[in-house]
Amino acid sequence: MNETKTQELFLVVEEMRPQIIEFLQRLIQIPSENPPGNYIEICDFLQKGLTQLGFEVQVISVPDEMTHAAGLATPRKNVVATLRGSGGGRNLIFNSHLDTVPAGDPDQWKYPPFSGAIADGRIYGRGATDSKGRLTAYIMSAVAVAQSTISQKGDVIIAATCDEETGGILGAGYINQNGYVHGDMVIVEGYSNHIVRAMAGVLQLRIVTEGIPAHAGYKWKGLNAVEKMAKVVQGLAELQEELEREPSSIPGMKYTTVNVGTIHGGTKVNVVPATCEIEVDFRVIPEHSLDQIYNRVVSILQRLEQKDPTFKAKLTRIKDFQTEPTIVDESSPLISELQDAVQEVTGRTLPVVGILAQSDTRWFIRNGIPGINFGPGTSENNIHGFNECMEIEDLIQTTKILAVLTKNIVG
Repeated sequence: MNETKTQELFLVVEEMRPQIIEFLQRLIQIPSENPPGNYIEICDFLQKGLTQLGFEVQVISVPDEMTHAAGLATPRKNVVATLRGSGGGRNLIFNSHLDTVPAGDPDQWKYPPFSGAIADGRIYGRGATDSKGRLTAYIMSAVAVAQSTISQKGDVIIAATCDEETGGILGAGYINQNGYVHGDMVIVEGYSNHIVRAMAGVLQLRIVTEGIPAHAGYKWKGLNAVEKMAKVVQGLAELQEELEREPSSIPGMKYTTVNVGTIHGGTKVNVVPATCEIEVDFRVIPEHSLDQIYNRVVSILQRLEQKDPTFKAKLTRIKDFQTEPTIVDESSPLISELQDAVQEVTGRTLPVVGILAQSDTRWFIRNGIPGINFGPGTSENNIHGFNECMEIEDLIQTTKILAVLTKNIVG
């Protein structure tokens, strides 16, 4: 009986193929680059389109005072759409973000970045994979179940949220913190060639070394802050070597990474620099906490102060995108149920991994909703680069997998 229902879903998705392709093209054709974050047109499109598809749709506007406080010039909006079941079942959330990174120079694209052009079995455009392709698959998998003869007890909730590319505070963060979304589990944007159950924490630090300005011809009268910072950078390089000897037990996560991302110092080449500033990004494996890594940096600075009485440095956390590592247990039913769906569609299972990146999954986990990352596309699809694309067969097959998962969870 279950096999018959699965075959029915396959047929429904195949019949929906032109609709699925057109829906993704239409999403790509609505620019939603962040910055600046233009969400009005895409939210209007989703409100109308999802209502026509049978969803109860709520467009949630973030209060102006919050966007102004965040220094944002454009309104922030989120869409929560629910396909109701008859009741008594489990509720499944799909989360994907509305924003994309900027398209960059359009002349560098083979096809215009907001065209949704089709060539070589692919759909091209900014957001084709990240994350409008995922949003399309999530919506259409729910619609496929609704259009089949399969009974649906639980609800399917689509959470299409803003600002993931800049931290998600007013997107998935806002709807979770303010009670706009409830469910038993969530699938968040991911790739079709593996299941992500763990994501690295993010710790970002600003370190400023202090010196004394002087004429370069009388250098001994000053104190060179850039030279002091060189010692800090060397200390961070040694910390990276230590962390490489403390690998994660989770496949794909390697070890906690240290990246000196920016450096600024001095005012003029013939002036001894009075200050130097670096910003450092740490991707923290679940075996470490943010505080542990922070304290190891404190120890580096303390050792430098002990060796050099003239060394002065100020250390601060940059809290805009700070988050602890997020993890779902390997034995989670959500993983096994997704593997079952993958097996039904493809005849195989997928690797379960962790990655040294973050996504909006963390906001749902903080809200008590277990989540994993999975969706159409792979890292080969030029995500964030020129000529971003989505392979049509991957989009269709992943929609089938997600439709089977939806059947199994809400049926």
